Amino acid sequence: MKPYIQVHSHLSTLEHWKQILADNNLPSYAAFAYVTDSGVAQLCTHLRSELGNSRKCRWLFSFDYGHTHPTALKMLKKIGKNTIRIHDGQYVVQSKAFRPRTTFHMKTALTLQKTGYPCQQIVGSGNLSASGLLSGIEAGCIIDYSQVRRTHGTALITTLEEMWENATPLEDVLNDYQNRYAEIIQPMVFGPDDDRADPQGTKLFWIDIGYVTKNRGEDRPGNQFDLPKGSHVFLGLKKVRNPERNSVLGALNIRTPTGDVVSRRLRHGNNDMEKLTLPVPEQYGYHSYDGKILTFAVDGDKVELEAFEPEDFYRLYGTRISSVSEMRGGRKFGTIS
Repeated sequence: MKPYIQVHSHLSTLEHWKQILADNNLPSYAAFAYVTDSGVAQLCTHLRSELGNSRKCRWLFSFDYGHTHPTALKMLKKIGKNTIRIHDGQYVVQSKAFRPRTTFHMKTALTLQKTGYPCQQIVGSGNLSASGLLSGIEAGCIIDYSQVRRTHGTALITTLEEMWENATPLEDVLNDYQNRYAEIIQPMVFGPDDDRADPQGTKLFWIDIGYVTKNRGEDRPGNQFDLPKGSHVFLGLKKVRNPERNSVLGALNIRTPTGDVVSRRLRHGNNDMEKLTLPVPEQYGYHSYDGKILTFAVDGDKVELEAFEPEDFYRLYGTRISSVSEMRGGRKFGTIS
């Protein structure tokens, strides 16, 4: 057994997961309590070649309390030969607030021999999110079953296979989950001209960033995204009326979690939206922007930028949101007063 502690990307769960997938095409079985957009983005960035198009992968998740992102499940289905099931999915998708009968709290991934017996297993404290896989403080270990009594390995795989057989195929519950998730988890949407969206009374401007274009290459997280027209006013810049396309609206001095201040120009793009290149995520403590909700807090001549998993954002700010609007692609944005 090889124990490790993940601290700020050092000895990350992703690195250790990569080790058990290296130089083999063994079937994979992974079980996590939940999966987020940022977690799947990390798989796409760091494990795409290992998960590949030929390795057979089974994924077991839960809908418990609505922590799993429907968009993450849909994206994961597109990576390789993936089969996804949901623990007690038929019950939980219909329960109040996605409350489970028994909480599913698994956090493990393993490779299997052709006989179905386990080969190597990674066990950790983190879920399938960017924080759990890379940036958070987590504990874990790798188990090599060639060094474990066979009775232990047999008992483990027997239990995991029973969980798999009793779980609900994703396609049977995804539509219901996606619809109820939107009703229960997401805030209500006000019109874009709602009088509560007042720059003078705004403490924070927030925006759902969605999936970020791989502008830095397939093996690195992206950092360019579009904001709705008029966002510059909420970011502390002077209002520009009828801006020309591809013109500079102003510069943002962005204060990052590392304490550094990074200057970035905000532009009015050719698509009539505002474009921003964010600080390099792995260099300034964000690790990945995919699937996150970004908050911008104006403080004098600086803007403090934070990136939250959606459930963390709504838990922290949900009762204080003063306006919510929706972009054409479905991404939400708004203000907190």
